[in-house]
Amino acid sequence: MLKTLPACLIAFIAGAIASFSFAPYQLWPLIFISFAALIYCLERSKAPFRVGLFFGLGLYCIGLRWVHVSMYLFGGIPLFVSYLLVLALALYLALFPALACYLASKWPQPRSVAFRYLAFPAAWMVGEWLRARLLTGFPWLMPGYSQVDAPLANFASIVGVYGVSVIVLWVAAALYSALGVFQTTSKRQAVSAIGVIVIAFALGVLLKNVTFTHAEKPLSVALVQGNESIENKWAAQNRIPTLNRYWQMTRQSNADVVIWPESALPFSEYDAKDYLKTMDELLTKRQQTLISGIIHQDQHTEQYYNALVVLGQKTANVANSQPYEYNGQDRYYKRHLLPIGEFVPFASILRPLAKFFDLPMSDFSEGKQDQSPIDVKGHHWLSAICYEIAFGSELNAMITPDIDTILTISNDTWFGHSIGPAQHLQIAQMRAIEFQRPVVRATNTGITALIDRHGHISAQLPMFKTLVLNGHITPATGQSIYQRIGLWPIYILFIIALGGYLIASKRAKI
Repeated sequence: MLKTLPACLIAFIAGAIASFSFAPYQLWPLIFISFAALIYCLERSKAPFRVGLFFGLGLYCIGLRWVHVSMYLFGGIPLFVSYLLVLALALYLALFPALACYLASKWPQPRSVAFRYLAFPAAWMVGEWLRARLLTGFPWLMPGYSQVDAPLANFASIVGVYGVSVIVLWVAAALYSALGVFQTTSKRQAVSAIGVIVIAFALGVLLKNVTFTHAEKPLSVALVQGNESIENKWAAQNRIPTLNRYWQMTRQSNADVVIWPESALPFSEYDAKDYLKTMDELLTKRQQTLISGIIHQDQHTEQYYNALVVLGQKTANVANSQPYEYNGQDRYYKRHLLPIGEFVPFASILRPLAKFFDLPMSDFSEGKQDQSPIDVKGHHWLSAICYEIAFGSELNAMITPDIDTILTISNDTWFGHSIGPAQHLQIAQMRAIEFQRPVVRATNTGITALIDRHGHISAQLPMFKTLVLNGHITPATGQSIYQRIGLWPIYILFIIALGGYLIASKRAKI
């Protein structure tokens, strides 16, 4: 047996190593070594909860260290305290790996093939499923995301990122068995384990050329990266210059669709409605579409929404395009808000404690769950504002076969030059693979990018540059298998694991 302290130390190091398999490092083979080490600790330790907790601490303390930037630079919190808050976040998130490891340890035969390939993956996905839902959810650094640039990512169009995560755990278990750590694995098991690895990657390679959606006629797009600082953007004297800069950059483009990032307009929609109407008329004459992030203020309820609005040509025939209207149909209101950043739970208690809990634009209302896709020159686009792109299951509930493009706008300025924006982009790439649709990602300071329906970045802009990204996308309609079946493969894994547990427990008592 492995003593608790060494096991926890190994688990912490393994978790920290795992963080480098994600963007921007993308050393994806490390994830298999990391989880193989975790399995080693679980099979030899009597403290599975603590082992899982320390693994999670290593993963999230290193992988989510970028979270402190918004607290320190924009929240008025001292640097040391901001890191303590990251530690607190990591400790909370580490509870889910801890729970997973505890559940897995209840398997009657901990050093068995069934434990490695069934109990552990099923328990881990219970933790991931809960992590994506409790307290609004935070499904960052899921194992499957590490494979965006690797062959295993191609399984996502069938089983989604959850399914890819399970395959990652299977390969890690196979690696552990193939190594025959301390000669506890028979030669037969080692050969079988190597076979699992070879088959997994071989199928991943073969799936690279399998498409479930149908390509449509290409569209030219222009993504405007305004590079506006948070400190200056909303100052009264800078609002008109900001607006003029965006419009000048737009006028120089002949693209079918021009996209401005999240809350690009430094006015509420109500204050800018006359300007938007004028732009709508000009864009319609040019037969162009403009999509812009904006803050919508409902004059009746005094509620604010993080929104995007569509201007110019919306239908395939410009003559049928309806003009812009305040509170009209051609818009989208963000449905899944970011805690603290866009709403503050227990606001009356937390807001007086620190400036961080009173950040600008931190009092939004949720948009309705059943919003229609936006119309873009006769195309139907699915919208996701910033944080929403991380919730693939929620997008799957909204996407229909006739939706041909996924649009995500964001403002990652809050996280500076950290690794956060690269991880955010990697998540968007996974959505493209899952739904086999292009993803258009427009951001204020980067990373602005065009992603094809196989998850490859076809073009991107450098961060913190005022530029326009001109390119083409190929819309795609239809349904991937993941779009049809959602998380059912994961639920089936849960059922099989539960049934296996009951049978194994019964046998152990005989």
